[in-house]
Amino acid sequence: MKRFSYRARSADGAAVHGTIAAESAPAAVRALAAEGKIALHIGEPHSFRLPPMLRLSVGISAEERIAFLHELSALLRAGLPVHEALACLAEGSGDSACGRAVAALHAEVLRGLSLSQAMEMQAESFPKSLIGMVHAGEESGTLDAILQEAAAVLTEAHVLRESVRSALAYPLFLLAATLFSILLMTIFVLPIFAALLHDLGAELPLPTRILLSLSDTTAVHPYLLPALAVGLCSVVVLLLRIPSLRVVVDALLLRIPVIGMFVRFAVWQMILRTLAILLHSGIRLDRALGLARSVAGNRAIAQNLAKMERSLVEGRTFAQVIAHERCLPALLRGMLSAGESAGDLEGLLQHAADYCRRRSGIYAARVEALAEPAMIVVIAAMIFFVVLSVLLPIFDTMDALM
Repeated sequence: MKRFSYRARSADGAAVHGTIAAESAPAAVRALAAEGKIALHIGEPHSFRLPPMLRLSVGISAEERIAFLHELSALLRAGLPVHEALACLAEGSGDSACGRAVAALHAEVLRGLSLSQAMEMQAESFPKSLIGMVHAGEESGTLDAILQEAAAVLTEAHVLRESVRSALAYPLFLLAATLFSILLMTIFVLPIFAALLHDLGAELPLPTRILLSLSDTTAVHPYLLPALAVGLCSVVVLLLRIPSLRVVVDALLLRIPVIGMFVRFAVWQMILRTLAILLHSGIRLDRALGLARSVAGNRAIAQNLAKMERSLVEGRTFAQVIAHERCLPALLRGMLSAGESAGDLEGLLQHAADYCRRRSGIYAARVEALAEPAMIVVIAAMIFFVVLSVLLPIFDTMDALM
């Protein structure tokens, strides 16, 4: 029997918290329900957990998320309501991180929230794009199909992410080893070398002076460089929370060679698949665009979707709306215009999504192929700078002596 901390709401709506003894997180939810309380959060009070920013991973893993979507979709197709399906999954997941997340979803759904709203309260476990797809499925009445499609998309993204990580592992190790070696040489070797050159009366060149300044700063203030790095990262994260700036950054991301095309096709794959499912469910195209906007991970593309939605509401045809949308690749504009003319937009949306999936895979392979050489070039440039800092004063001294 374990003790769990909880936050809950009593029958009169008052917020309560405390601890409760139970075999697992789902059992704790049931025990609170028996007391007339609706669980909002279940946690283990005595287990040591790092702060979120220091954890290697937050929430459930990608594999657990994909398995959860597959299983939930299967249960919904079997005819179970959402709350019963979540109860089954929570019971089967045990006391894992996934089990606690599903138990929290179950508690929120019992409280009267929709599944997408419950997922918003577990933002560390469910990304915004997934929440957007679930919301679209709820609106269209095709939640089981949307969940299955979301699982397929997340599976492809996970495989792609793992392949890129594998490709970058060795170059990143070399980069870390190079930086560490340069730091050691800058702190311990270069000052001795510089003192020797100073005794010989040699004038130090600019690269050597830069490294010596770095060495002196590190020796006097050893925590300054790490603090600056952390501060810079924090500033970047805070700036990216500004919506207008995030749109600009996302737009610039789309302009980066190779990477921008990969992001463009990956985002449109999710949008087009969602649109096809929504149209199949009888949702109007303008409404479907509004719902599909929430699955776009890129703010610039989402902004363009909002403009397209407004144009459709004003009475324009889909072909007219997408004719000048540069965020949509030209071939896709032609495919979708032909689909609308032929009266088979839904089918062409599926074909266009498949095309985007293939193209994103091609560009992902290119990113993977270019990542290692690019990292090696960066490492070579760093080594060249250090070697230049050491050899230049030696050559200058030899010239002076000769």
